[in-house]
Amino acid sequence: MAICPFATFEEITGPVGPYDSGPFKIVHHTTEGSTYAGAKAAFKAHRSDPHFTVAGDEIFQHIDTGLAARSLRNPAGGVETNRDSAVQIEVVGFAGSTKDVTTLRSVARLCRWIESEHDVSQVWPNGRPRASSNGHDPGGHNRNAENWDGRGGHYGHSQVPENTHWDPGYTAAELAIVTPDAVFDPHQELAAPSPAAPRARGERDAAPDRVETVVERVLAAIAALGAATPVGAPASITVRAVVDGVEVEVTLRGESPSSSGSNPRHRPRRTARRARKR
Repeated sequence: MAICPFATFEEITGPVGPYDSGPFKIVHHTTEGSTYAGAKAAFKAHRSDPHFTVAGDEIFQHIDTGLAARSLRNPAGGVETNRDSAVQIEVVGFAGSTKDVTTLRSVARLCRWIESEHDVSQVWPNGRPRASSNGHDPGGHNRNAENWDGRGGHYGHSQVPENTHWDPGYTAAELAIVTPDAVFDPHQELAAPSPAAPRARGERDAAPDRVETVVERVLAAIAALGAATPVGAPASITVRAVVDGVEVEVTLRGESPSSSGSNPRHRPRRTARRARKR
């Protein structure tokens, strides 16, 4: 039995059954609604209970974390999803909007309990869940099935194989609250984005927003590269991206930081950049 001592237990439709594979992991969802009451009604109607729902300073538990929840799609064939030792959290809010800070702090508190209870590391094996600054699905989600099935840690709904949703859409600031000590794999960070969906007539050009997202991921990759490179060794990274038909290539070179992080020469500099219309 694994019942969170600071959560309110409210059963809805019950578990899908026992786990049957995988190391424990935490999956982050957003309810795509603004109230717990609305989320609870939706879970009941669709029989899609998570283990937990978090709204402000309230944490509700619906299923013992020793049993599988129902919030993920699991079509026939492929890897297991719900039963792959996935402890699932629904955050009251929207993937495309800023989340309530109090809610995020409650999520962080809950995650620390789950990590301790089920020996889950504060890592994101499929990289950062992708955020959108224009309220739309940014695409390019890493749903690496091998990582999912074999590596514990944190995953967004957007990073679960066989699923198509893009929540939770955590921004860098939101991730800093939810998993402040998180480790990111630079190779997963730089997963190639999928082609952008055609924009409807009258919808504003979202290219600057996607460029901003690419820049955020590049900076994260640089930080990870520095952490993984021996002190004093040269380090470089080349990033290529295509945004609305414009190909951009950036190469950065620098020197890995000292162990104290105070090396004044650790200032990666941009040595090459080109952009051309495809």
